[in-house]
Amino acid sequence: MLFLRTYKMKLLVLTATLLVVVFIIIGCGAEDHSPTVRCLNFGVENVRRNLHIIASVDVGRKPLYGVSSETVKLLILPQEVPVPGDVYYSGDRIAFIPYTKLQDSTEYRFEIDGDIEDASGEKMQSMKQTFWTGNVLQVYYVDLLRSYNSTDGEVNSIGIYFSEGVDSISLPMNITVLEDDWANQFFDVVYYSEVALAVLVFSYPLELNKNYTLSISANLLSATDTGNLDGDRDGEDVDYDPFILNFRYESDPVEGIIVADSSTNAVEYYEPTERCFLYEFGI
Repeated sequence: MLFLRTYKMKLLVLTATLLVVVFIIIGCGAEDHSPTVRCLNFGVENVRRNLHIIASVDVGRKPLYGVSSETVKLLILPQEVPVPGDVYYSGDRIAFIPYTKLQDSTEYRFEIDGDIEDASGEKMQSMKQTFWTGNVLQVYYVDLLRSYNSTDGEVNSIGIYFSEGVDSISLPMNITVLEDDWANQFFDVVYYSEVALAVLVFSYPLELNKNYTLSISANLLSATDTGNLDGDRDGEDVDYDPFILNFRYESDPVEGIIVADSSTNAVEYYEPTERCFLYEFGI
């Protein structure tokens, strides 16, 4: 009887173990959920007009089925006029590429809706994002801690996001970074046209407890219409005002960076948390 009870207990333990293994393998793990759009590659204000919309999608079981011009649309508001373009899908990316550049100062809505499902039949959650295009080239976001070495307290690179594509050839000659004693900082410029981002990689890292001034000349031209940079973001490029940002890294950048925008008419750009940045696309 003791042998029989021991055998039964071992059998129960073995059965429970197998059930746990089976649950882990085929149970409702991380892959069993509805596909969702994680983020988009653009903001909501002064979006560049030569935009290729890219959505980063969280797909449990690839591929997606039903991605087409019927389920992925870009509409002109308020009339909701469809924008002609091509729809592409691969892996965890959905892209909409308009046939022509978007209109100036216009409200649009990008939406993914309809019968899209993954390989397991899970329906994709719908999403809608409204945004405005601009009519002039602007700087709307500066990432002052793009590459930070916390051990040495040094900043190796900063990133500058533009509202639309820029003339990459003239980009380096139109950007300066000065230390508080007017010492010029040397850097290389890496430009990512697909997200209109210029990354300044410094030959000698920027240091903590020092004041710096980032300047971008109004002579920088748009790659879309060759218009000048609207440096003070007042909606006008005929005044030829440069973009100027004064900043200082504190002893611990985690506590913040002192930033003083020297342009009195500067308009702060709102960045939604749903916006993708370069790391989302492996760049």
